[in-house]
Amino acid sequence: MSNVELSLTCPEDAYVKRRAALASKIKRPMVVFSGHALARSYATNMHPFRAESCYLYFGGPSLEHAAILIEPGSNGRDGCTWFRTPPGPDDPLWLGPTPSDATCAAAMGIDVSQIGDYEALATATSGGDVSCVTPPHPDTLALACKLKLSKPTDEESLAIIDLRLVKDEPELTAMRFAAQAGVAGHIAAMRAAQIGHSETDIQAALISELVRHNCRESFSPICTIRGEVLHGECAGRKLEKGSLMLVDAGAEETGGYTSDMTRAYPAGGEWTSIQRHLYETALRAERAAIDACVPGKRYLDIHRLAAQIICEGLVDADLLKGEPADLTERGVYGLFFPHGVGHLIGMGVHDLEEFGDLAGYPAGRTRPERFGDCFLRLDRDLEPGMVVTIEPGIYFVPSIWERDALVKPFADAINRSAVDALLKDQFGGIRIEEDVAVREASAGGPEVLTAALPNDPDEVSKITQSAA
Repeated sequence: MSNVELSLTCPEDAYVKRRAALASKIKRPMVVFSGHALARSYATNMHPFRAESCYLYFGGPSLEHAAILIEPGSNGRDGCTWFRTPPGPDDPLWLGPTPSDATCAAAMGIDVSQIGDYEALATATSGGDVSCVTPPHPDTLALACKLKLSKPTDEESLAIIDLRLVKDEPELTAMRFAAQAGVAGHIAAMRAAQIGHSETDIQAALISELVRHNCRESFSPICTIRGEVLHGECAGRKLEKGSLMLVDAGAEETGGYTSDMTRAYPAGGEWTSIQRHLYETALRAERAAIDACVPGKRYLDIHRLAAQIICEGLVDADLLKGEPADLTERGVYGLFFPHGVGHLIGMGVHDLEEFGDLAGYPAGRTRPERFGDCFLRLDRDLEPGMVVTIEPGIYFVPSIWERDALVKPFADAINRSAVDALLKDQFGGIRIEEDVAVREASAGGPEVLTAALPNDPDEVSKITQSAA
């Protein structure tokens, strides 16, 4: 390997500390794989490589076909081995130079003697029961199976989850940078949202700013005038007068830390009265939910708080009838706000999603069964250092209103003619999303990492009207 620079997100002592903390909680060795790039249409036409999140978290350099072996009782240095695939003689021609072993070892906080060839992993794990964390990549899964490595137990997974739930200062610094890049992309998208432009024009403006900040998209951007499709893709539709654009996108910096933010705004910046009313309703819900992101607060309660404010706005708009508190208790909001108020964010846009509800729900809590609430990805009590998204929304989804089982129980509370008019008009959807770091009141309370992106409707209009 050539002696080129290696830039990891955190200082080497942070990785040493994390590995030692994990080693103190596990009773058998654990292998954490980096994974490999996936092919698009033929073997050498690859998607961009992104290493597995746990591998990055414990200090692995972002290289394919690599792994970290952590022994129980390790101090984070001794008892930790990094296995990597040395470059072939022609690799520098096609891929350029890679960091030397000495450079990688220094960045990881281990000695060069603790580096081995990837193929030697078989010998290192042949002596007994070994667990592994692997991304869903075919070659890596096949290797783990060949080596007879076990999936982590819930106890082993929780040891990782407990560490990654709380972000340290280097992680927060990386997330602030990802937020900064994401803000630049969103502002470029707002300026591109002109009548006659297309969804692809807006997505192109957004992505160009992410690239300029040396970031990639943290997920496939949602840039659409069909905002009622929660994970809808850009389809190149033209923006017309009255079109309501929804852009949900974020940046991922080189170490894997992400941002995720959403804005909705009318083409050309001119709100209709109902668009503005429902946008301001979602904004009130978001601001109240953010204020509630304090240590000890249960996330489900934050979800329900946002839901009640949405019910209040829907009653004021004559879309619902009744007392907002009663409507919230009944769960009517699920017809308009059918997803959870947010999720964990950090190393990956849905942080710890690879562990499923084991990460999102602590012991004794399970997902609610009620429609809407059942999509809530998180129901933990918040702790200082946790980072979550807050993203309430209001949508008019035709497929929901076609399902009698969902709608009929609330027939007495719905102004169906008003709802149908907005469905016929293809209103779309509104979502406003921020990334929020939980802090004690003495430290300033919730930190909105994405606060630099305006969400006031007048400010959003002003930016949208200032065409790029």
